[in-house]
Amino acid sequence: MSIVESIKAKTTSLSDVEFSYSVSSDFSAIDSLDDECSAIVVDGTVIYFEIKNLPLLQKTSKRLAARVYKMYYHALKEVCKETGGHFNCFSPDSFLLVYPKEQHDSSYVVDTALRIADLFSVQLREPFEKHCHLNFSMGIDHGNVLGTKVTSDHNFQHIAWYGTTIDKAKTICQKSLRPFYVGISGTVYHHLNEDLLTTTKHILGIKKRVEIWERVSYEYDNTKRHLYQTNFHKDFDGQ
Repeated sequence: MSIVESIKAKTTSLSDVEFSYSVSSDFSAIDSLDDECSAIVVDGTVIYFEIKNLPLLQKTSKRLAARVYKMYYHALKEVCKETGGHFNCFSPDSFLLVYPKEQHDSSYVVDTALRIADLFSVQLREPFEKHCHLNFSMGIDHGNVLGTKVTSDHNFQHIAWYGTTIDKAKTICQKSLRPFYVGISGTVYHHLNEDLLTTTKHILGIKKRVEIWERVSYEYDNTKRHLYQTNFHKDFDGQ
């Protein structure tokens, strides 16, 4: 069989088979999938993390861009492992962190994102700024996401994720520019715990509760919507 015949046979098989999926709250169900047309749908919260200045770095030095990407990669992979998320290399300058609702609600994920902002902007500032100016942001949304295997192994990084939830998180991330590290959808904002809506600041020596989030209008799917953005961050090592 020639290479063309082999490719045609595989794509014809994928084209003709019924695409099946199951709804699950357990990501380990992905292990039962094959690399044919099957998938799981999970209700969860996603963090779309983008390295804003990586395209510019590539023009300066491909080796520098690759170094910085790997530094972000290893840091975020460890964060996911520690916080119960599932890590995915979404593109050459972005990552996807997926948290199933059954294990973690939106407030937990937003709290995690605020700590990630602290990790990079404070805790890891020195090793990163040896090579480049830190410029990253995160977009967060909640809803159904569909995951399907693109290889036959059991590596979660090889899962392809789809859904409006991911697209909205990506859009929010791109609309939230410096100095804002984190942007969240209205859906996520309206389900946040009270301690994630305001914080205490000393203003002229007086303790006051102030809003953490700033509301911004943006357009998605030809519809005006609101996102909420902040440059507030929480101590990564704190409780």
